[in-house]
Amino acid sequence: MNNTIRTYYVVAGTLLAILLLSSCSELKSDLPSASNTGLNVHPSGWLTTASGEFHGKYVQANGFQISSCQKCHGSQYTGGTVGVSCVTCHYQSSPAENCTACHGTPSVNPAPPRNLKGDTLRSAAGVGAHQVHLLGGSKSLSLPCNACHVVPTTLLSTGHLDNSTGAEVRFDTQRLVGSGQSYTSATGTCANTYCHGNFPNGNATNTVVWTDVSGNGATCGTCHGDKNLSDPEDRARPKTISAGGTHPDKGAFGTTKCANCHGSVVDASLNIIDRSKHIDGRIN
Repeated sequence: MNNTIRTYYVVAGTLLAILLLSSCSELKSDLPSASNTGLNVHPSGWLTTASGEFHGKYVQANGFQISSCQKCHGSQYTGGTVGVSCVTCHYQSSPAENCTACHGTPSVNPAPPRNLKGDTLRSAAGVGAHQVHLLGGSKSLSLPCNACHVVPTTLLSTGHLDNSTGAEVRFDTQRLVGSGQSYTSATGTCANTYCHGNFPNGNATNTVVWTDVSGNGATCGTCHGDKNLSDPEDRARPKTISAGGTHPDKGAFGTTKCANCHGSVVDASLNIIDRSKHIDGRIN
C-alpha cells in the first residue's frame, strides 16, 4: 500500500470517529436519568390494601375481569413474562382465581371475614355470621356454602359476577328442612328458616339478624320455647299441648328436665352434647 492510500484511510477513519462521537454525545443528552426502581406498570399503591390504587379495588371496579392479568403474569398467574407471581400473596396452591383470592382467608376457608370490600368485622353485612355457619358452633354442625349460595365452578361462571348488589342468598331446601325461608338484605334478617325455629312446636316466626354481634341469636328460647321466661327449662321447652302444640306439658311424665327425654342430645345443664343430633331435621 503506497503512502497516498494509507493517508486516505487515516483521514477517513478520523472523520468517522468524529462523527460517531458527535452522534453519541447528542443521543446521550436525550436519555432519561438513570434509575434503579425498575419499570412501573402499575400505580404506586397497587399492592397497598389501604390505597385507592390497590389492585383489588381496581379488579372489583372492572367486573373482576382478571384474565387480562394473564398477559403478563401467565395463564396460571405464576409469573409469566414479567416473572412476578400473583400466588405469592394469594392462595399458595391455586391460581389467583381461587375463591380466597377475593374473599375469605387463604388456606382456611373462602367465607368471610374479609369480604370483597376488605371488611373483617361481623357487623359488616358481607361478613356477618358466615364463620359460625360454615364451621358450626356449640349447638349445631356446619353448613356448606351451597346451602345459601350458588357456588360457581369458575370465577366467570354465569351468575357469579353480575350487576346485583351483594351476594344472592337462596336457601337450598335439599339441605335445609322446610320451606319459605327468606333473607332480606335491607334489614339483614333471615326469616322462616328451619335452623332458627321453622319446625313443629318451634318459633316459626322467629327472625334473626345476620350481623348480630351479641351472640344471643341462637340461645335457648329463641328457636323454640320462650326466651323471656326465667327458668332455663321453661325457656327451652317447645310449644306444648296446652299452648296448642304437640310437645308434652311441663311436668308430664313426672319430669321437667329436657335431658330425661333427649339425653343423647342435651345434658342436665342444657348443654348440647351431640351437635349432630341437634338441628338435624328429626326429633331425637
